[in-house]
Amino acid sequence: MPLPSKRDTADLRDQLTRWLARLLPRGANPELSSLSVPEGTGMSSETFLFDAHWREDGETRGGSYVARMGPDMNDFPAFPEYDLSLQVECLRFVAEKSDVPVPKVAWTENDPSVVGTPFYVMERIDGTAPTDVPPYVFGGWLIDAEPERRAELQRSSVGILAELHGIRLEDRERKILDRPQYGASPMDQHLGYQRAYYHWAREGVSFRCIEHAFDWLDANRPTDPGPGGLNWGDARIGNILFRDFVPVAVLDWEMAALGPPEVDLAWMVQMHAFFAGFTEALDLPGLPGFMERDAVISHYEQLTGHSVRDFDWYFVFAALRFMIVSIRTSMRAIAYGQMEKPEDPEEMIINRNQVVPFL
Repeated sequence: MPLPSKRDTADLRDQLTRWLARLLPRGANPELSSLSVPEGTGMSSETFLFDAHWREDGETRGGSYVARMGPDMNDFPAFPEYDLSLQVECLRFVAEKSDVPVPKVAWTENDPSVVGTPFYVMERIDGTAPTDVPPYVFGGWLIDAEPERRAELQRSSVGILAELHGIRLEDRERKILDRPQYGASPMDQHLGYQRAYYHWAREGVSFRCIEHAFDWLDANRPTDPGPGGLNWGDARIGNILFRDFVPVAVLDWEMAALGPPEVDLAWMVQMHAFFAGFTEALDLPGLPGFMERDAVISHYEQLTGHSVRDFDWYFVFAALRFMIVSIRTSMRAIAYGQMEKPEDPEEMIINRNQVVPFL
């Protein structure tokens, strides 16, 4: 479900206009367009699109921008905390250290008094992402495309992972991504964070499938996951903007962390498999041959020279992560009257069938 916003966009535009006037040179007199919300994606941070123009050095300047803000934490947030500084830092060092296309951060604001929460503003890049709502497997430009173009999109998406994972992290960047409060090693931290997230998200309700998945992951944990590098975190094609099937922007860095490359690779495969499951259940054509596990792994190995290991484990871990997100978003939908509360809490786990073959 997209994140509901209770903000008055006219008031928010006035707040941003006054804020920008303080940042720009005297006499800039910035003017902002009406704010809009992107359609089809989003379940965590609030996102607003706008144009801005001002006078500087005798010229009119400006452009199109995106403001990302943490949600009102009293309005059933999807996650327990929102580290916007993590997103900003990732955007900056990925731009500096790779050719992966990411938006340029224009301004940041850590003072919550400006609009009620910290936020940052980045330059807007024109492009189209495969939508989550409705799922791109139901129809649209990706389904309408020739198979060769979809294959091109798949290759370029896997290529983004290969380049991200090739970034050599300095100590400062590793510190930004490190989560020592959840464990000593990157994999300890991944599992520790998910346990903490589950206990927060479930609000006292126990979910058998999730707890069995934790048990399976503990019993089958990889013996040598490696030292861990950059994980994008929410690595999926729905977070990439494309223009003529070429990636032009890689978005949504709120789940970035340290970890093995398989974490991102399995998340990308698992998220498409989840959407593909809808088409199978409804006997729709979907996207046969697209983002299939073996092809994705093979292409990634060709690009990186890295032998992908223990993929079943990482696939179950990816499914676990999404199961926890799904119970939280289902609870939020119930709270907002968007769905009825099921008699069996397990029905809130929308992807539970993904892990059944492994447990």
